[in-house]
Amino acid sequence: MKVAIVTGSSSGIGYALCNLLSKKGIKVYGISRTISENENVINISGDVTKADDIKKIFASIYEKEGRIDYLINNAGMGISGSVEATSLEDFESIFNVNLKGTFITSKEILPYMRKNNSGKIVNIGSVASEFSIPFQTFYSSSKAAIKAFSEALNNEVSPYGISVCTILPGDVKTNFTKSRKTNENELEAYEKRVSKSIGLMAKDEQNGMDVQYVSKVIYKTINKKRMPIQKTIGFKYKVFIFLKRFLPTKVVNKLVGAIYAFKKER
Repeated sequence: MKVAIVTGSSSGIGYALCNLLSKKGIKVYGISRTISENENVINISGDVTKADDIKKIFASIYEKEGRIDYLINNAGMGISGSVEATSLEDFESIFNVNLKGTFITSKEILPYMRKNNSGKIVNIGSVASEFSIPFQTFYSSSKAAIKAFSEALNNEVSPYGISVCTILPGDVKTNFTKSRKTNENELEAYEKRVSKSIGLMAKDEQNGMDVQYVSKVIYKTINKKRMPIQKTIGFKYKVFIFLKRFLPTKVVNKLVGAIYAFKKER
């Protein structure tokens, strides 16, 4: 039986993916700070930003199973607000979870995958890595960093039978919208624009793709003999990324700004 580890397994994409993988006959270990009530998964309390904890968890799983076929790095967080009003603490928090967490879990899984000369690492990114969203600057940039990390890592580990893929979902209807952190002390100069921008983003997300559909696409992707380096989920997002290739960066930036930045009110 194949073995998968899914981080951020207590809700959203992670929860749905755990259910699907289990139904497909894969033994699933779910890691999250909040223990999931999902009975189809072996739930483990863990924080992806704590290297010692992850090292112990992975060692325990490998000792028991003798293999770890899939690592799905889904744990993540979001912060909204202007750059000027964002605290250093919040900046460090989002990069700790989104990027450092991905680094730690990937680093700690590699010895086991190399030993078995096989394994697939799947990092959940975002279309925001291709189109940086104003007032979600640090979410966009952390996801762009994950994409770059994945592409470089894939070349490092492919000689050992390991492949790495970044999943780029567009808007997905999950509780991530409600859990997104907002700047508590937003500056008055930005306040109205931030409110409009985040309101529009929240609306897009709640009208977004069904989480079950997203999990099915991820499963099909990791089940391929040759997993792609990048997989975008959602037809319109595939079109947007395709068109981006032919447009000047300045034009793309202005288009994104026209949708999400909003003009200053006089």
